[in-house]
Amino acid sequence: MIVNDEPVVHDSLGHNVLVRRVGHRVLKCSPPYVVGVCGSWGAGKTSFLHKLWAYLDGEYKQENGDFASLGVHERLAAFAESNTDFQKLLANRKVELVWFNPWQHQFELSPMVALLHEIRDRLNTSKKILKGSSKTAKIGMRALFDSVVKFGAEVGGVAGAPKLKADVQLPTTSSVIGLKGEYDAADFSARLASQQFRDYFEQAIEDVAGKNGLLVVFIDDLDRCEGDVAYKLLEALKLHLNARNCVYVLGLDQQQLERVIAKALSGEKEVWRHRPTGRDYLSKMFQAMFLLPVPREARAYVNKLLGIDFQKPANKELTAPDQIQLKEKQDFENLLKQLFDFQPKDLPNLIAAIDGNLPHNPRKIKSFISSWRLYIESLFDRKVGKLDWRLTLILHYLAQFEEPIFRRIEQAPAFYVHELLLFCQPSLRPLGWKAHPLFDGLELPYEILRSSGKPAPPPESHFEDAGSFGLPISESEPEKAQQAEGKVDDSIRPEPEPRIFWIARLVNELARGDSGTQIDEDLIFRHLLETGDVRSSRKQQQENQ
Repeated sequence: MIVNDEPVVHDSLGHNVLVRRVGHRVLKCSPPYVVGVCGSWGAGKTSFLHKLWAYLDGEYKQENGDFASLGVHERLAAFAESNTDFQKLLANRKVELVWFNPWQHQFELSPMVALLHEIRDRLNTSKKILKGSSKTAKIGMRALFDSVVKFGAEVGGVAGAPKLKADVQLPTTSSVIGLKGEYDAADFSARLASQQFRDYFEQAIEDVAGKNGLLVVFIDDLDRCEGDVAYKLLEALKLHLNARNCVYVLGLDQQQLERVIAKALSGEKEVWRHRPTGRDYLSKMFQAMFLLPVPREARAYVNKLLGIDFQKPANKELTAPDQIQLKEKQDFENLLKQLFDFQPKDLPNLIAAIDGNLPHNPRKIKSFISSWRLYIESLFDRKVGKLDWRLTLILHYLAQFEEPIFRRIEQAPAFYVHELLLFCQPSLRPLGWKAHPLFDGLELPYEILRSSGKPAPPPESHFEDAGSFGLPISESEPEKAQQAEGKVDDSIRPEPEPRIFWIARLVNELARGDSGTQIDEDLIFRHLLETGDVRSSRKQQQENQ
């Protein structure tokens, strides 16, 4: 199936057991409580939050585009938990869910006010709250949260916000319509203290969700915000919105957020000595913080993205989405057969090659497969005869992740044979061989270095896409000495971590004598896309020789 980059709820990454555990923590904790779901960009944090949203009984978007809550059998199948057990955890509480993406509001005056708007809009349209409510009660709830937003704007220091009396009586849903008129007519000259606003915020949630009600706020993409937006929102959660009936679940890249906080604390420049301070800030901000695990094996995920696993429902008429999926599956299978003489028995090898030769970052895998399919469709249009699917994976990996190397191969296919192969095979390098500068910063996977007898770093250092959890910045001994003497400009960003050349495994597999493929310049050339009259000019060049 041709997929987009939208988050998904179905579980092909093995996350749903962890989703259930986090859901239990949310329902059992004593608020205020803040949970951090950490991982690098593309690690699947947004999808994880959507699954948690569905687990906590929020409506989610199905593959056919409709919205629905989990049914009895769906909950058991997805999370290995019965509805009875889930209801025991709820303990007759009303749980309201709010989704907030600060990235979409980062240019507004106050991220706190933007969040309050989102809470107001969500609660004013909640089916759980509105069910059985009279028209007057619905108007009252709207007015109540309108006043919450006004109060929050004043506490948050937004220019032009009305000033509120410090001794104002906290309203209830039944009395808010009359009180709102009093607020509007009052002299809003005194600022509302943080504690008074927090009390008011808690009371407002209780009035609409019940005495034991719980508000769970999902905050995603916080680390993508520019400037000090993320820092301001975290400060608002800590100072104003840490209510006794609120749980916040944040998806974030910890390293990126540490940089944002370091920048907010140090001024205009990103001073690296403030990174530990940023780390300490986050540790005090969150009551629970965990690193989203990278799947050791992503074969089920790869299989799902390829779309070849689609099975026609037995004894059931195909829906329109089913028909589309079946047609895409058949077209893709025909493409593989005509381009590579691909057989059904080769499918496990294709899945294993993608799984074993890409960083296990869900977004990168999804993007790679989607663009690889477009690439081989374009190769098919060239009508160059039978090709090797493994070589298409290698070349497309280079185009996606190591473009300078790919461009050199595109210009001179001999670079693959004389440089790339030797880089990937340390045991075959002649004495005195030096890697081409284009390979600077690349490291081979651990098992390749180990089998070649070369010194190898510990294998865990190679998982660049697993994200990190408060890892210190590495410094050389000379840099440490210079820093001690005050000679180092700590506003300069350190060199990036080395990159792992994951595709080297497949390069070596294809180069083996038993692979059945003879690697030469012409083979490389036939696997490259062309534009203009490149082919005719190459043919003319060969004839002249």
